[in-house]
Parts: sequence; C-alpha cells; structure tokens
Amino acid sequence: MLTKNLIKEKLTDLENQYCSFMMEHFACWEQWAEMSGRMLEGKTVAEDEVPEPFRFEYRMTKVVLEMDADGAWDWNNPKLRQVFEETAANPLYTLMAETITESAIRLCQMAGVKTFIEVGAGRGHLTSVMAKKLAEKDSSIKLIVTDTDPSILQNIEKIKSEYPGLNLDTLQWDINQAPTQALIEKIQLPCLVYERASIMYTTIPAIKNIARFADIIVFGDMFNYTGALYAYDEIFKKLGVYPLFYRDVKPLLDECFRVHFFLDSRAQQEIGFPNTSILIAFK
Repeated sequence: MLTKNLIKEKLTDLENQYCSFMMEHFACWEQWAEMSGRMLEGKTVAEDEVPEPFRFEYRMTKVVLEMDADGAWDWNNPKLRQVFEETAANPLYTLMAETITESAIRLCQMAGVKTFIEVGAGRGHLTSVMAKKLAEKDSSIKLIVTDTDPSILQNIEKIKSEYPGLNLDTLQWDINQAPTQALIEKIQLPCLVYERASIMYTTIPAIKNIARFADIIVFGDMFNYTGALYAYDEIFKKLGVYPLFYRDVKPLLDECFRVHFFLDSRAQQEIGFPNTSILIAFK
C-alpha cells in the first residue's frame, strides 16, 4: 500500500533537486513582488532592474498591462503569444515537467498504474516530455491526453508520429465538467492523472471531477499556501489565472484522497514563498 513516507523515499532525489532550485530561483521573490506593485501603479520598471529568475514574469506582466491599458484584449497579440512560447524554455517549467513526469513514472511502478491521463495538454510540451520517457522505457502503459480545445489535440499528432510505439490516445474533455462516458470507457485502473499549470485556469471543483477516476494525482500548479496576495496576483487575474488557495483546496483533497502532500513544501517554508507547486495525492 502506498504511504507518504514510501513515496517521499522513492522521490528523494527529485524532491532535493526541485527544492534546491526553488530556494535559489525564488529567493528574491519579495523584490519581484515590490516591482510588480510599481508596474501595476503605472510606474516604469526596466527589465534589467528585475532579478533574472523573474524576467519571464516581467515580460508577461508588461504585455498584459499594455493590452489592459489599450482596452483591446487579444489572445492572438503577437507579443503575448511570443511570451507564452517562451514558457516551454523557462527553467522553472522545464524542471517542473521533468519532476512531474518522472514522479508519475515512479509512482506507476510502485502502484501498478495502468493508465496515465494528462489534462490541459495545451501545445503538448509536457506530453512530449512524458512520451519521450515512456518510449525510452519501452512502456506499454496507456497514455490518454485531454484538453478542452479539440484543435489543441492536433498538436499531439506530431508526438504520435515521433513515438509510434506508444499506446497514446487523445480526447476532448473540459475538466470543469464531469468526465464523459467516452473517457471513462478508455480508462483501465489504477489511473494516475498529471498536469502542469492547468487547474489555475479553471475552478477548484475541477479537482473533484478528476478524482472521480484518478487513484493518484501529480499536479504542477501554483497553490497559494499562505493566503497572502501581491500585485502580480492581481495582474495575472487579467489572464484568467486566479489564486488557488490551499485553504480552499485542502477540504476537497481530504474528501477525495486518503493522503496528499506537497513535494516542495520544504522550499516554501525555507524562503517564505507564498506558493507550493508539486502536489501529490492518492487514495
């Protein structure tokens, strides 16, 4: 039977690597919080003033505030699309992808998982990381990739062609809605669901929809652990990204899963950063 201690022992190297990165990468988070406050007030902040780890967030913030000031919000704005493209190469997102996928694979081996489900596939960056790992291990596990937008799932076709031996399927599903019968019929239990930066674009009850069939979850999202909010939180609301307060998420996790914990809680405690980002839960 899975236990928190067994999992943490199995993931010790991943935990240490991720926490070390977080403690170094986000050590100056309060400086960025102050700078984002100045930007929200309309004051000028030059990029070279911003600590290097937060320059991606700075560029995103600048574009969002410019569009908001113009009163012409456009998801196809070239500057906004360019910043989103940078996400795949962002060091945090790169390490998050590695940590999520490797954790999922090790948990699969521990629990005899038969189906992986990725929610919120987007452009398929996380899918590609998982596909490569499964191909290297010559794994036959079923991987079902879902997203709200059916056109996005077309991105996965390229991955299918790169790894033709994978047991990979795609399905349209809005996690704000109960899982469809078509999805349920494809799942062979036990099932592990993983994601990166998807829940924060939806609503907390989406977790309950996922828990209807997930035996284990590995979520890479920003969960607000302290309840404190800063200017950058207000700015990112304009992108439809709302804080996921742990105090609101915890009752649902307690209801749906036997155990849950954050793999990076040590880093959050060490530097006082408001967020934790790697959630593991199991039934």
